[in-house]
Amino acid sequence: MDRAELAEHWAAALTKVVAVPRTRERVAAELRDLLDAAVACLAGPAPAHRIGHRLVELGYDRPECVQVCVDVLASGLPGLAEVDDPALAAAVLVDLAAGVAEATARRQFGDPTEQAAADTGRASDAWLRRFFADSAWGMAISGVDGVIVRANRAMEEMLGHRVGSLTGTRLEDLFHPQERDYLNDRYAELARGQAERFDEHTRFVRADAETAWVRLEVSFGTREGRPGHLTMLADNSDLHLLEDRLSHQGTHDRLTGLPNRQAFVGRLEAALGAGRDVSVFHLGLDDFAVVNDGVGRAAGDHLLREVARRLAESVEDRDGIVARLSGDEFGVLVEHGPHGLDVGTLAAEFNAVLAEPTYVDGEGIAATATIAVVDLPTADSDPNELLRATDIAMRTRKHQGRRQWTLVDPEQNERYREHYRLAAGVPGAWENGELDVDLWPVVSLADGARVATQALLRWEHPKHGTLDHVRCAEIMRHTGLGVPVGHWVLEHAAELAAREGSALYLELTPEQAADPDLIAAVHRVLRATGLEGEHLELGMPVQALDSPDSPAADNLGVLVDLGVRSVLTGFGRGRGDLACLEDLQINTVRVSEHVVARLANPDPTSLYARATLGLIPLVREVGISVLVTGLTTETQARWWRDAGADLGSGPLY
Repeated sequence: MDRAELAEHWAAALTKVVAVPRTRERVAAELRDLLDAAVACLAGPAPAHRIGHRLVELGYDRPECVQVCVDVLASGLPGLAEVDDPALAAAVLVDLAAGVAEATARRQFGDPTEQAAADTGRASDAWLRRFFADSAWGMAISGVDGVIVRANRAMEEMLGHRVGSLTGTRLEDLFHPQERDYLNDRYAELARGQAERFDEHTRFVRADAETAWVRLEVSFGTREGRPGHLTMLADNSDLHLLEDRLSHQGTHDRLTGLPNRQAFVGRLEAALGAGRDVSVFHLGLDDFAVVNDGVGRAAGDHLLREVARRLAESVEDRDGIVARLSGDEFGVLVEHGPHGLDVGTLAAEFNAVLAEPTYVDGEGIAATATIAVVDLPTADSDPNELLRATDIAMRTRKHQGRRQWTLVDPEQNERYREHYRLAAGVPGAWENGELDVDLWPVVSLADGARVATQALLRWEHPKHGTLDHVRCAEIMRHTGLGVPVGHWVLEHAAELAAREGSALYLELTPEQAADPDLIAAVHRVLRATGLEGEHLELGMPVQALDSPDSPAADNLGVLVDLGVRSVLTGFGRGRGDLACLEDLQINTVRVSEHVVARLANPDPTSLYARATLGLIPLVREVGISVLVTGLTTETQARWWRDAGADLGSGPLY
């Protein structure tokens, strides 16, 4: 929600409790100005209580208006992009609400500070007695010696004292012990003429020894012929509780009650700063969406609360801290005991307690977690960087299986970071023209004649130099641009191939092969470039085709109808390879690069080499040609030619 939307929401809420003689649009415009002022207060020490004054001037002076303002802004302000600190937003709300209360009192009784601070020669004793009796503010007049000369009923009730019992007592006895020295100094400054008045959010002590949070305003002048202080109090306890609640909401997760990521980082920073031996566990729940989608979101919320409770109980004896870092991720900070800490055992314990089912409407649901651990980080470690490292390690481990745990490897983590840094930079590289297409020849292994041109993506990186198609493919897997960049490569390469009158061979990623817009993209390219369908060969990965209800298989069928030639890529590593050849219209198979690498120096007696030599004739028997890429030497090319392969490409050519 942006500022304009929040102002509209605020206007709608206030309109329900009070009617003002202005249009809804005018009200929203006025509140947008006040919202701008509230945001400005977050950036510097601006007085937010003036916003409360302005609300009262606009006619929002009912008590329920204060509640509406607090409810709307408490949920809306922390969500604005400009708001970094929820606790600061809470402080602004408290000051705003106090300003409403103050302005409302002044509207009813006039300005109490100016009125009561005036010389009694300009104000009658009758008015002063009436003001003291009627004011909603707690008020007391005290001499320069600090003894209370007069106190009103509102102050006595606010602090729980009997009527008339405060007269003759020392004002400082009402101050909270921790505030007493500071407040005495401020009162003394007024008496010395170093300030005209001051106001504070502070603490007094009630008659029952409980703390009273108050808004305090004090001025100094001559009253009843004697110099003294006028003290005014407004009960701020509810607003203080609100501030505490908002502060808690800013540092705790609402669903589970656990500290949130911000609070966890603070605790971790404190532990490292104190030089304590700790370990950090980053838990990501496995396939949590299965519960939300299969059983229902209420069941998912129940499971998250149960996970939070069980993790907290697991580290209770170790003085551990558990936090909810994000939707289905939790952090655990555990201090090492005198005998150290076996992080592997503790990670296993976490998964053991999470695996116990909890029941929702008769359904027994449970969780498992993939866990990354930083063991004994150094005192100068950055907490945010530690969580970044555990996040990378945890997600990488998830690709290798569920219910696993891993230690963060600093060197490996740096490699992953560099990889993700490159992935994040793809949009800028594409816009800046750093991405380009390499055209490699595909040749007949029998006579070396060129039969097609293979298009490969290349990135001319300003820092890392040329990143080849293999590296580009790895990087693209971690972006959302694999499909649109693939369409761009197809279009760009088709233009070049059509210009040269050459057949074009392009390998698709699994995402491109299953892309619902693939057929439209190919149609568009063929029309725009004039390239014939039979001169376009598209490689479809085995893993994209060999899956139930594969959209890639549907795409392949339509492409074949268009006359496009099909190539099965990644052949030779999975049991689904031959099934694809039998079930789908395949013109060529491209041998997996892993197979080519393993047979770079083949031993003709090895089982792997013999199996490959037996597989190729089976493919050729059904009229499918065999392509081998990545060839680097004549010896290697000759071995594959003798094995029965038809086509080749790679650095050799």
